[in-house]
Amino acid sequence: MTWRSMALGEAITLKRGYDLPSKKRVKGKVPVYSSSGRSGVHNEAAVHGPGVITGRYGTIGEVFYATDNYWPLNTTLYVSDFKGNYPHFIYYLLKTINWNNYTTASAVPGINRNHVHHCVVTIPDLTTQHKIAYVLGTYDQQIDCLTRTNGHLSQSFVLAV
Repeated sequence: MTWRSMALGEAITLKRGYDLPSKKRVKGKVPVYSSSGRSGVHNEAAVHGPGVITGRYGTIGEVFYATDNYWPLNTTLYVSDFKGNYPHFIYYLLKTINWNNYTTASAVPGINRNHVHHCVVTIPDLTTQHKIAYVLGTYDQQIDCLTRTNGHLSQSFVLAV
């Protein structure tokens, strides 16, 4: 197992999302991502999945994983080049970054991708990336299952009372 420290920009390339006003959206099956997550659908993808998206303006620090093709809005940054790294691992890696260290001081906080590209990260070899993503993904699935179960139990309780 080999780990290397490097600038984030050496591991991936972040790019600004694309404009897509609500009035120009055509209902379809392609998820549209804003800085706060999945915010609708469109009939056309701007980026091929899988993908990793984070907020650029507004909601800062949330990271989202798209399994299929998607449309990242201009309020987001998305990984345009994984540079040979495993996308699901990069998703978890980006969740460890303190994005507030890279926000601009303004009325609406924002992230400059050029500043984030200088953030130092430590990345393992590709085999280890797959193993880490698998373990963390398994935990995420268990959390999702427990959250759904909790919701069903809460709903059942409300109906019973």
